[in-house]
Amino acid sequence: MKELVSAIENGLKKISKGNITRIELEETLASSRELYERLLIVRYKVYENSILADKESEELEVVYKETEVKKEEETIPDENKDIELIFEEETNDIAEDSIIRFDLFATPEIESEVEEDEVLPEVEKEIEQSIEEDILPEIEIKEEELVEENLYSEEEIENTANDNTETSKEIAEDSSSLFPKILKIEKSIAQNYQVMTLETLIGSFTLNERLQFINELFDGSSDLFSSAIKRLDSLDNRDSARSVIAEYAAENKWDLDGEVVEDFMLKICSRYAANLGN
Repeated sequence: MKELVSAIENGLKKISKGNITRIELEETLASSRELYERLLIVRYKVYENSILADKESEELEVVYKETEVKKEEETIPDENKDIELIFEEETNDIAEDSIIRFDLFATPEIESEVEEDEVLPEVEKEIEQSIEEDILPEIEIKEEELVEENLYSEEEIENTANDNTETSKEIAEDSSSLFPKILKIEKSIAQNYQVMTLETLIGSFTLNERLQFINELFDGSSDLFSSAIKRLDSLDNRDSARSVIAEYAAENKWDLDGEVVEDFMLKICSRYAANLGN
């Protein structure tokens, strides 16, 4: 969306200066349409998430109230015990105050002073023993744990790399197996539809078409849909477009017998109508 906003800003600057060309004006208009459609999709997603959040908050409030009621019922029988404990503590404090006041009139005992030179060596020995017994073993254990974590992380990285290569191989094999079905869809479109030529795929989708294709073909990702359209629009011929469609179909597990895929293929066939049926 930032790229669209910057493109629109550049177009507006050129319009204000009066030096914009016809092609640049068409590109600015297409970017404005795409930005408008994306904002509508974002508003739809925010509204959908807000409804779910409100339902969850209401359920949490109900659970919170129930727990508060249970806590109040449990604390009521213990109130009398708390009162008795408070009374006993207050009486004990009064007795201690009286003892302290009585001791004020007594003669203080003279405590023998301990020399610092005798105490410091013993304290230093205790500190050294506590470091050797408590701190050093913990440091050694943490070092061992860090080494084990690094080994596990390296193994996980290798496993994920292997998984990614295997997944890419599977997608490539699946996409090659989908070519006959895609050719069948293209022939059906050439026979049953009057295909009109499209100069570009960008801006050719209605709002309902975008929402339908994003949700059912691109796993709900508007960014993935936009990047796929830009990639399909920049190809040289129908054969290249067919290969790219096979990749997306294998990766997102399209139902090639469904109407949604046929509607999407109709747009692609319109973009490369010159080669359709060959």
